[in-house]
This record gives sequence, C-alpha cells and structure tokens, in this order.
Amino acid sequence: MPVVHLTDVSVRGLKGGDRPIRYMCKNTRGFGIRVGKHTKTWVCMRGRTRDLVTIGKYPDLSLAEARAEAKKLLANDNEPRPVRRTFRETRDEFLAGHYEGKGANTKYQVTRALTKHCTTLEAMQLADIDDQHLSRVLDKLADRPSEQLHLFRYLRTFFRWCLRPPRRYLKHSPMEGYEAPARDKRKTRILSDEEIQAVWYACTERSDAAVRLMLLWGTRRGETAMLEQSWAFQGVMTIPGTHTKNGRSHSLPIGPLAAHVLPQHNHRHVFPGRWGQGHLTPRGLSLVVESVQKRSGTSGWSPHDLRRTFRSLCGRVGVSRDMAEMLMNHAPKALDDIYDQYSYIDEKRAALLRIEAALVWLLIRA
Repeated sequence: MPVVHLTDVSVRGLKGGDRPIRYMCKNTRGFGIRVGKHTKTWVCMRGRTRDLVTIGKYPDLSLAEARAEAKKLLANDNEPRPVRRTFRETRDEFLAGHYEGKGANTKYQVTRALTKHCTTLEAMQLADIDDQHLSRVLDKLADRPSEQLHLFRYLRTFFRWCLRPPRRYLKHSPMEGYEAPARDKRKTRILSDEEIQAVWYACTERSDAAVRLMLLWGTRRGETAMLEQSWAFQGVMTIPGTHTKNGRSHSLPIGPLAAHVLPQHNHRHVFPGRWGQGHLTPRGLSLVVESVQKRSGTSGWSPHDLRRTFRSLCGRVGVSRDMAEMLMNHAPKALDDIYDQYSYIDEKRAALLRIEAALVWLLIRA
C-alpha cells in the first residue's frame, strides 16, 4: 500500500491498474483511497484488525468531506467496546478488587446491598442494563430512603469502575445523569446520661465490651470489631493504618476503666467471631448492639451514635477541639500530617482519663 500526501491535485492524478490500488494518506492515519480502473473510493481502516470501511465515492465526496468522515470513524475507534459479562460475575470481581484492603464493615455493607437488592440484574448482560432497570431496583426501596441512597451510590461506583481501564467493560454508565433519589440526613443522635447508664450496665457478655469501648474511645465500629491483642503494647492500643478509615495508625492510651473493660483471653482478636474464628463481623456487632438495646430498654441508636456521644463528652469535660478530633482519628490537614510527627500520647492519656472520670461519675449516679 503506497503512502502518499493526499491533496485535491494528487487525488485527481492517481491512476488504477488491472487490480485496484489502495493509497493511504500520509497525514491522516488509517484514511486512504482505493483506485480502480474506472472508480475511486474513499476508505478507512479501523480497529486492531484493520477492517476496511467504505466512506464514499470520489468525486461525489470531496477530499475534505471524506477526511472529516474518516476522522469521526477513527475517533469512535478509541471508545471501549462492550464485552459479554453478566452483572453477577462483574459485581463479584468488583467486590474482590475494588474493596481489597478496605474496612470489613464497608465491604460487608456494599456486598449486602448489591446482592440483596439487585437479584433482577444478576443474569443480565452489563451492556443491556439501562436506567429503567435501575429505576425498578431503586424504586423498591422508596420507603427506606437511606438504604435507597446508599444503593444508588454503590451502583454508581460499580458502573464507574466498569468504565475504567484496563477493564472498559462498558462504553457508558447507565447511571450517567441519574439524579440521586434522596439526600443524606444530618444525624444528631447522642445517648442521654440515663441511656449511657442503662447501656453500660446491660453489657454483661464478653462481646458487649465492644459497646463500652466505643463509648470510652469513640472508635469506629470496624476498628473496634477488628482489635487484636498484639496491638496493645506498654499501655497503648495502636490500630494500624491498614485498619483505619483514613489510613493513619491511631494510638489510644489504655486508661484504668478501659483496661478493666478489655476482655482477657488468649485469642488473637479482642472480640473473636461467633465460632472462635477471626474477629467479630459487622453482622455480629449488629447483633451485639441489638442485644444490648433489648436488655437496656433503649432503642434508636447505632455504633456511630456512640461515637458521636463520645465526641460530645469530649466537649463536655473540657477536652480541646483539636485533641477531640485527634482522639476521633479524623484526617488532619495535609501540612500537619507531613510536619507534625509528635505522638501526643501524654495529652491523649490526660483527655481519656477525663472521659473515664465523667463516665464513672455518671455510672455511680445510677
């Protein structure tokens, strides 16, 4: 195939032979003209297999018009081609890859939502799923707006993942332009003094100590459920960054009350799983919370509400805002993270002792 500089003048001068000759343009890759004995035809070579596509006849179609059409075809060549994959197999790959190393509770919640609520999508090909299919799935949760919003976000993340290289399972996400069905409600629930008393004294089982620790330390549910005995060293419990939300290790001095609360046994995890294997699962922790609520006569609170209660206690006993945020392990500003490498263990210990003293005072009033 000769490669030539195609111009109006050169195209008019091209001659064919007994067999058609294809001339490829030097300036526009993949674009050319096939010249026969009596006709000249604009062509374009597309894709990895270099499939030949006919654009039109010359001179019915000018060089400029043919080149513009070829560029459109070649531009579309770069778009990902949908592959034959079902929602189920792609979802399983997504959960295994995208959430590797993420918190156990996060992965559990996403897995639960994409499995429980998407049964009608499981056997469908990804490329066949459109916004109407998704609407039917989401509309079933209209009476549970919070769960509906979470599922919407999980699906949006899933389809965006399908678009990214090296996968490119889809050309476009069916979630494009799909409006969120609801908005997050700002929660303000904290436990009252009476509820704190009732909840504390209702924690009679070994695994119930997880609830007490969340009140004492303000740790997240996943961080609490995955605590390991080896993380406690010289009176400090250090949660590795691989197990925290922001990726930063989080050190908490163990005060007298926390030391009393921490279960004593030989298992690797502070809170073993139901059958003595692994750590307490997100579902297991939910069952613990439900059991404590039932025994304490309280309701309507979650592990995150215990965290919010802890933060409110910090303000109540005079712990500074900066120290309270540090105890919550909220991500600091970038410069603090880079330059301030001081551990603040002594300051944390003083703050946690104030929290423990406040809780003891509340409990003895019961």
